[in-house]
Formats: sequence, C-alpha cells, structure tokens
Amino acid sequence: MSRTLGAGIFAVLGMFAFHLQSLVYTRRLLAPGRRPSQWLPLACIVNTGVFAVLAWAPVHIFTVYLLMAALYLAENALLFHAKLLHTLFVGVLFPFVLLGVRGVMIPFFALTVGGNLYSVVADPYWYSFSLAVSLFLCCPLLWLQRRMFSDEHLRLLLDCKEQASLACTSLCLLFAYLVLESYVYYYDFPHIWTLAFHLLTSVVAVACFYTVLWYAIDISTYIEYELKTRQVEKQLQRQVSHYQQFTRYIQELRAFKHDYQRMTDAVRWMVEAGERETALELLGQMNSEMENSLHYTRYANHVVVDAILQECAGRCADNSIAFSATVSLPERVGLSDLELCRIFGNLVDNALEACSEVPEGGERFLSLTSSGNGGWATIELRNSFAGEVMLDGEGNPVSRKDDRVQHGIGLVSVRQIVERGGGFLQLEIDPQSHVFVARVHLCVS
Repeated sequence: MSRTLGAGIFAVLGMFAFHLQSLVYTRRLLAPGRRPSQWLPLACIVNTGVFAVLAWAPVHIFTVYLLMAALYLAENALLFHAKLLHTLFVGVLFPFVLLGVRGVMIPFFALTVGGNLYSVVADPYWYSFSLAVSLFLCCPLLWLQRRMFSDEHLRLLLDCKEQASLACTSLCLLFAYLVLESYVYYYDFPHIWTLAFHLLTSVVAVACFYTVLWYAIDISTYIEYELKTRQVEKQLQRQVSHYQQFTRYIQELRAFKHDYQRMTDAVRWMVEAGERETALELLGQMNSEMENSLHYTRYANHVVVDAILQECAGRCADNSIAFSATVSLPERVGLSDLELCRIFGNLVDNALEACSEVPEGGERFLSLTSSGNGGWATIELRNSFAGEVMLDGEGNPVSRKDDRVQHGIGLVSVRQIVERGGGFLQLEIDPQSHVFVARVHLCVS
C-alpha cells in the first residue's frame, strides 16, 4: 500500500511538472510579447487536479486523453485568445506527446515484469509508476523539441496557414490513432507480439509527427525567407527611385543656381534704370520658378518609410491617383527597418492595386495619416476600390487573383508583424462609398 501511495505521489509531482512546462511552452508560442499571466500557476494546479482525478477514475485511457486535450483547447482559447488553428495544434500537441511516451513505457514495464499490457494497467502500483515515469520523461522530450524546433520557427509555422494545416492535421490523425489503440490495454492478450506491436506503433507515430513537423517548418521558413527577400528587393528598388528623385532635385537646384546670378544682375539693372514694376514682375517669376522647380515633399520622418511613400507618390501620379501622406513615427517604434518596410510596403501595394481597378473617371485616391495616443502610434490608410471585397474567417481580404498562394498575403503579413510587436490591425470596409480603411496600431510604450 505504501509503495502504491509513493508511486501515486510521484505521479502527481510529474503531472505538475508536465503541466507547468506545457503552459509555459504554450505562452511562449501563442503570446510571446506578453507578460506572464497571473492565471498560469492557477491553471497548472487546476490541470494537475483534473488530470489526477481522471487518471485514477474508473474510466478508459481513451476518455482521459480526450478530456485532457479538450481542457488544453479551452485554456488556449480563454487564456491566450489564440486562433482556432493555433489552439488546435498546441492543445493536442502535449497530450499526444504524453500518450506517445506512455505507449512506449507501458510495454517496457510489461516486458520488465514479465506480464502483458493489461497486467500493468490493472495493477495500481505499476499503473501509477509507469504514469509518473512517462510524465517526467516528457519534460526532457519537450526540452529537446524546443532545441530542435525553436519558438521562432514554430511561430513561423503557425503563421503559414497551409503548412500549419498540414502539421495540425497530421497531429490530430496520429493522436486519434494512439487514442483508439489505447483500448488494447484493457484486453488480456498473452502474446508478446502485442507488446512489440504497440511499442513500435507508438514510436512510429511520434517519429512520423516530428518528420512532418520538420518538413512543415522547413517549408514555412523557406516561404518566409522568400517573402523577406522579395520585400528587400522592393525596398532596394524604392531606394533607387528615391535616390533618382533626389538626384533630379539636386540637378534642378544646380541649374537654378547657375541662372540665379544672371537673373539677380538683371533685376539690379532694372532697379537702377527705374524699371521697378518690371523688376518686381521678374522677381515674382523667379519665386514661382523656384517653387515649381525646387519643390520637394517629405511624407514621413523615417527615411525608410519616406522612401516607400515617395515611390508610391510617383506611381500614383503615373496612374492618376490622388495621393496624400503625413506620417510621423516615434523615435522608438519597436520595429526594425525591414519590418517597417514590410508593413508600409504591403499596405501601399495593396492600396495601389485596389485603386488601379477603379475605372477611369471614377474617384481614385490613397491617403495616409498618423496619430499618437499615450503608448500607442496609429497609422491610418484610406483608399478607394471597385467591386466587392471579400473577407476570410480571420478578417483578411481574399485575393481575387488566381495565384492566391503568392497574392492576398500582404495584409496577413502586416497583421503578423504588428501582433508580434504587441499591436493590432483594424480593417474597415464601406461598400456604399467604396472606401477601404486599414489602421495599424503600434505599441510604443
């Protein structure tokens, strides 16, 4: 009796360690920029208590792990406000790992004691001891998983919808298989092949999942790298265009300086000759020429953002789109130059594409403004559009192009970058006036 009680206490400690590591891991994946929630220790205690009751209740292991997965899914949705796909992946991951490890340890202990699977599950001591060992083995396994697949790579995977769906589908199918196979514990099979088969299938299931996970992370990392490369190329093109505009400005300034001396000599001669009205008229012409030739508009106080908006202004002028922009960003906005480039580049590219679809003669406009309030900076973009804008389940516009893998991801990328920095993106559509509004709220506190 004392031996069984000791194994039970050992198992409860393993439950607490497993749930604590699982919740901390979940917070790092789903809410990396937030402070640790005060509810995490309470959630860990609740999980441990619920799992302890279920583990020793007269219910099938099938039911225990289904309820455990449901508990994790509910906590991910309530505590971290995660998206459905993210909630499903992270919520099933930890019960799957534990079930896979138990699928190895129960046959191992059955071989050790010279019995079968049923003898281990039916014996209170061996059941508790195998559960405790499985729980404590999950901790280094999850640590090894974090070493193999970094948090950043897993977040990239979750942000890539196609690859996240692949990994999540594989995880759920393999979890369902292991759960169904757990019924073998309650049949008194005498043959050793049952132990070997169950152990092998558990190892193969875990290995298959991590193989699919590695593949999905590799593909999502490549997609992210390709997107960044394209954005850098676009930024280089914008900087070249910005440099060419500035070069033309310098050339015009030199030409005006060259003619300025002759014009001032002419004005001096007219004044000396008493032709004051003619001299004043010439001065007015000089002033108009200076304003028209040497006019340079700065749209943003950040050099990278200004380069993007300068290039956008040129494209708007070529396509008869009314353009206006006044953007003032705080000195410490919490985003890198590349991230700002991706945010503003995607915003103006989508807006220009929408404006270009407005028929000639219709109202085409694109405007950007900014404002600050406490620890927040808000950038608002308004643009006209034609037709109808459809939104997907996550509130992002659906591309009307055939190649939706490459198109329609601009605002998705903006949303991901902004949310990683603790901000959020708001989208509004006015179907009557055909105005699309995107507001980027950046946390700068």
